[in-house]
Amino acid sequence: MSKDNGNNVGIARRSVVKGAAWAAPVVAAAVAIPSVSASVVETVDLTPSLSGPINLSLNVLGLPVARITALNTLTITNLGTVASTGTETATLVYNPSLVTINTLGLGVAVAGSEGNWVFTLPVIQPGASLNINLGTTLNSLLNLNLLTNLIAGGAQTMSSTVSGDTVTDNNTVSEVVGITIL
Repeated sequence: MSKDNGNNVGIARRSVVKGAAWAAPVVAAAVAIPSVSASVVETVDLTPSLSGPINLSLNVLGLPVARITALNTLTITNLGTVASTGTETATLVYNPSLVTINTLGLGVAVAGSEGNWVFTLPVIQPGASLNINLGTTLNSLLNLNLLTNLIAGGAQTMSSTVSGDTVTDNNTVSEVVGITIL
C-alpha cells in the first residue's frame, strides 16, 4: 500500500473522463447555433430603365442641323429577393406620338392614353426582367406633326416610375428624347 503524504498533485483519471463527457455536448451546441441565427429580409425591388436609343442626325446640304434621340425599350428588373406580386404598376410619361406601345404576350395590362400610360405588371421573379417594346420607328420619328411639336419645344423627357414594391429609392428613371437643334 502506498501512503498519501499530500505531495501527489496529479489529476485522477476519473476526473479527466468526467470533464470530457461534459465538454462534448457544449461544443456540439455551440456549432449548431450560428446556422439558426441567420435571417434574410424579403424584398421586391422593381427598377425601371429606358434603353435602346435611336440616334439620328438631320443634315441639310451635308451639314448637321438637328439630332433626334428616341428610346425603344422600357425594362423593369426585379433586384429583390422574392417575386413581385403582380399588382405593381409602372407609368410611362412622354411626348405624344413618340412611341407605339407593344405589350403583346407579356401579361401586362395597359391603361391610360398616349403620352401617359400605366402598366400593371405581371409577376417578375428575383433577378428577372420584363422588356416592354416602345416601338419607336424611323417613320414615327419623322412624322410631320411630331417634328413640328418637337422643334417648337426642343428636346423632351421620357420618364417611368414603378410603384407598389418594397424598395422605393430607385423607382424612377428619366431620359431626354426628341430633337435637339444644333
